[in-house]
Amino acid sequence: MIPESELMAQARRALREGRTDDAQGVLVNIVISEPTNDEAWLLLAETMRDPQRKLECLERARRIDPHNLATQQAIQSLQDELARAAFNEPTLPAASNDVPPPEPTAPNQAPTPQALIEPLLEYAEALAQAIILSVDPTATRNLGQELVQQLERALAYDEIRVRRWARSAGRAALVKHEKGLTTLITNLPHNDPQLAQLRAQRQQALDLLK
Repeated sequence: MIPESELMAQARRALREGRTDDAQGVLVNIVISEPTNDEAWLLLAETMRDPQRKLECLERARRIDPHNLATQQAIQSLQDELARAAFNEPTLPAASNDVPPPEPTAPNQAPTPQALIEPLLEYAEALAQAIILSVDPTATRNLGQELVQQLERALAYDEIRVRRWARSAGRAALVKHEKGLTTLITNLPHNDPQLAQLRAQRQQALDLLK
C-alpha cells in the first residue's frame, strides 16, 4: 500500500496542477482509510464544487482538530460566501433619471433535479476513482458501499442518467466492489452473522449494474 504521506503528496501535487478530480479521488481514499486525518479533510474540501459538501468536509476537519486556524478560516470564508448567496443582494448602480427602476425579481425557485443530482454524481466519480486505486479490501468495501448509497440517492432525481453512469463510467468500480463482496462471502463460515448484510450489499451493487 502507498504510504499516507506519499498519497498526501500526490493529492497536493494534483491540486497545484489543477487536476482537481485526481486529487479528490486520492483524498477520498485517504479519509476512508484514515478518517481522523484532518489535513486530508481540509484538502478534500478544496476539491468539492458543491458548497454543502465542502462545508461537511471542513466540519469533519474541525471536529478532529478544533484549534486548526486554517480550518477555522476556511469555514468562516465559506459561511460568509453562503450568507451572501442566500441574501442574493447584487450591487445596484446609483439611481438617476436615466436609469429605470430594477425589474421585480422572481421568487426563489426550488432546485431542479439536474441541480440536485450533479453533486451526487461528482462525489460518485471521486469514489469510483478511489475504489479503482484502492488495494486494501476493507477500504475498498467501505468506498464501494458509500458509492452505492450515493447512487441510490441519485436515482430519485434521474434514474436513467444514474443507471447509464453505473453501467459505463462507474461500472469498473461497482464490479470491483461486487467481486470483493463475493470473495468475502465465499470465505466466511456459512453461519457467520455478517453474511446476510454482505449479501444484501452485493445485491445492491448488482442491481445498479442491471
